Amino acid sequence: MGRTRQAVLIILYALMTVKAFEMEIIPANRVVAQIGETLVLTCNSTGCASPSFSWRTQMDNPLGGTVNNHRTYSTLTMNPVSIVNSHHYLCTVFCGEKEKKEKSIKVELYSFPSDPVIEISPSLVAGKPVSVLCKIPDVYPSDRLEVLLKKEEHVLHEENFYTDDSTNTETKTVKYSFTLTAEDIGKEITCVAKLPIANMDFEPKERVASQKLNANFGPQNTVITASPGSSPMEGDHLKLTCVTESNPPPQIVWRKHLADESIQHLVENNVLSIPHARSTDSGLYICEVINLVTNKTEKATVDIVVQGVPSIAELSIEPSTTVQEGENVSIHCSAESNPPPKIILRRKSDRADMGSYSDRRILLLPSVTFLNSGDYECVAENKFGKTESAITLNVEYGPKNTMISVIPANTVKEGETVTMKCTSSGNPAPVISWKKKKATGESEKISEDATLIVQNVKSQDLGLYECEAYNQFGKEEKVVKLLVQVPPQNITVLVYPSENVKEGENVTITCSTYSNPPSQMVLKKVHQENEIILPSVNGTFILYNVTKNDTGRYLLDVFNEVGNNIKVIDIAVVGRLEKTDQMIPLIIAFSCVTAVAVPVVAIWIYVSRKAKINGSYSLVKALRLKVMLNKEFLGEVEGIWFLLALVLIKQYAKPLPWQKNQEQQLQPSKHFEKGSETPGGPAAAGHSALSTCCCAGPALQHTLYHVGKVLCMIFQCCFCQCQSKYPSQQAVEEHTSPAVRILFQMAQNQPCINHQYNPKQIKI
Repeated sequence: MGRTRQAVLIILYALMTVKAFEMEIIPANRVVAQIGETLVLTCNSTGCASPSFSWRTQMDNPLGGTVNNHRTYSTLTMNPVSIVNSHHYLCTVFCGEKEKKEKSIKVELYSFPSDPVIEISPSLVAGKPVSVLCKIPDVYPSDRLEVLLKKEEHVLHEENFYTDDSTNTETKTVKYSFTLTAEDIGKEITCVAKLPIANMDFEPKERVASQKLNANFGPQNTVITASPGSSPMEGDHLKLTCVTESNPPPQIVWRKHLADESIQHLVENNVLSIPHARSTDSGLYICEVINLVTNKTEKATVDIVVQGVPSIAELSIEPSTTVQEGENVSIHCSAESNPPPKIILRRKSDRADMGSYSDRRILLLPSVTFLNSGDYECVAENKFGKTESAITLNVEYGPKNTMISVIPANTVKEGETVTMKCTSSGNPAPVISWKKKKATGESEKISEDATLIVQNVKSQDLGLYECEAYNQFGKEEKVVKLLVQVPPQNITVLVYPSENVKEGENVTITCSTYSNPPSQMVLKKVHQENEIILPSVNGTFILYNVTKNDTGRYLLDVFNEVGNNIKVIDIAVVGRLEKTDQMIPLIIAFSCVTAVAVPVVAIWIYVSRKAKINGSYSLVKALRLKVMLNKEFLGEVEGIWFLLALVLIKQYAKPLPWQKNQEQQLQPSKHFEKGSETPGGPAAAGHSALSTCCCAGPALQHTLYHVGKVLCMIFQCCFCQCQSKYPSQQAVEEHTSPAVRILFQMAQNQPCINHQYNPKQIKI
């Protein structure tokens, strides 16, 4: 029972706390709005969870606005408010299907947006009629408008529009005319417009406009004021003000006279401002004042001279800043300042003037070269200071002054590193490449860098290196010769006849090598008390008539500035046999007999056959043949016997008594002491015993006669000593047999023993 009572109380309490369904419109009942503005009507609902809203006019006219529904309220927005919005608006709120509420609001409109506008016409001239027009724009409702015209405090005219039936905004005009007097000039005409609407709360309900009665005149007394003056300094703020008397205010135009007599239009304002005056702002300025009412114009002028440091107006190069060698060039410079500047045009690197101070201010450079390249400056100077400006002349030309530097030198040792650097001037910068001359005379390109580095130089690197500097205007070449010093190498030593020889023989040592610079050669014997050194003649050393004392080890030192190489030669000399072989005389005797017998037998056989062939025998012919055969036979025997005698002399005979003195005279000293310049005398080539025999004095020549001389040639006589003693060609043909003449021809082809003379060169 208690619980039931408690529940009933709770329900009653809840029913008492729930709000009733209500609505309202904001603003309430009545609203005043100005045409052209924005008006928002709001309809609120309370006590309903999900209300619905509806807007309409009382006469079901168009709303003339926008409806926006929200959860508990709705708005009607009129933007802008127009004459169609002058209605009663109703808002209906539904809560469920059974409950609804409705309220209305009246919208009242007006329009009084701006002050009146006064117009006075025509031109105000004393003693002439003048009309005053007052316009009140966009008035509504106009039937409530009241207008009042006053001159100072005196009412000139009053007018209302109570009878106007306009249903929209309109501009209303009030016009009044009167005669202008001199006393009226300067007085104020006032137009007062009122819109008194009862029961409408808006402001303002009265608008006023005023204008003075001024007569039109001017322009007159026009002047220009310059601040800080008509001669400002560069950088000053220059202000030009044009002052005039005119009614109504005139139109003002600023102009400037230019150097070419043209006129530059600047601004349309009474003040001309130049924040940072420059010399180019100097000139004649004109202020032109125009009164459009009186149709009059007046001008005022001022001459402005801006003083200061000169400014370079122009610095140029003709035909261009980049030219080719040989072209004619002119450099132009002009400057402006007050007072006028003094101009110097010169090469920047040269402090001396390069041009005159004439008004032309031109520097002429005929047929320029690369030496004319560089910076040129124009210096403009006056009492306030000076200004400099520079321009660069770029002269293009082909490669010049190409030079090669070699580090450490152009003569290097094998294995060193050599650096060859090629430099060349040109514009544009030349492209440098290296070539090397081949043995064929052709050039092979080896590098396209300015620096050529040859590492670990070898002998094959020596030769001519050519540096070529090239650009589009030409090329230039320079050549350097690289010399590679090489120590002696590839040494070959030949000993003739061999390293083992007999006493009395000559030993020839021939040495060949490769080196740079050419090698010197010295032959010296090891362990010699008195050191004896033999120099070479074209790489050849000769030991004449060697003895057992010449046996030993020889050192052949081959050297140059770079290094040396030593070869060891062991020579063994064997003694000559004292006893001749017993069989040799027998062999010689047998050979002699045979040499005689064989021709005799041959002759008899020939004679016998001749007789048999002829079939008869003639004593006269036989005797003639015998004489002829005996002559030829004796010649052959003479040659054969002499040949055998020479063989015996060469192999076994000692020098004959008459030969000893001559042999001592002709035989060169075997060696020469260290430090001597020549190895003997004029007979230094040396001779054998046979050559001494052949070239002996008159006694031997008488014995041997012509045949002996010819045979002497066969056995390699020394022609440099004996050539004047050899028989002539005619003597040989007249006094010798055919066999001897054959031997003579053989002798002419026989080379000399010292390999320095050839019998072919000897005139017989």
